[in-house]
Amino acid sequence: MLSELIQLLDERAVAAGFTSPEDNILVFADSPYWFGPPLKSQVKYWSTKFASVLLIQIDNQTQEGAWKMTRKAEAFLDASLLQLEQKGAVVDGYLVIALPQLNDDLRQFINEAEKDTRFVRKHVVYYDIGRWQRCQRITPLGLVAPSEMVEISGFLPENQQMAELLNALGENRGKDLARIHGKMWDLNE
Repeated sequence: MLSELIQLLDERAVAAGFTSPEDNILVFADSPYWFGPPLKSQVKYWSTKFASVLLIQIDNQTQEGAWKMTRKAEAFLDASLLQLEQKGAVVDGYLVIALPQLNDDLRQFINEAEKDTRFVRKHVVYYDIGRWQRCQRITPLGLVAPSEMVEISGFLPENQQMAELLNALGENRGKDLARIHGKMWDLNE
């Protein structure tokens, strides 16, 4: 069941340009932001130059337990973002929370977790009616890879004045172009 989710998200992540480390999880080496072992609830980690996505599984059936695990995972992912941002980049963090079972208590957790953007953006997916639900809502994994280069047809101006304006825009900076055209009009009319 979890392997289906990993495969689905991995296909989307790869299509959007994300990669995973060799062992598929996030591990820190001598980080000043995270002291301790890697997060036990993590399932897979993907990253690009602009975003990091951490998939965790929460087996707890109470809101309180789900929040406790979410806060720990949030801090873990944030520590990774702080480490990446030391190099001068700005990296967005996305925590994907997988709930293998859903109950009424966890339905409220889903709404609250996805509204909470403290440190990282959160998305909750859950298993129901034989498949994982809400996977299409994971924003960075909805991106698509750049398509092949497409030949763009050239723009043909409708008249000579338009062609002259386009050439002037291409050859001059904004202020220079404004001076040239300002001389053509009496702006005190």
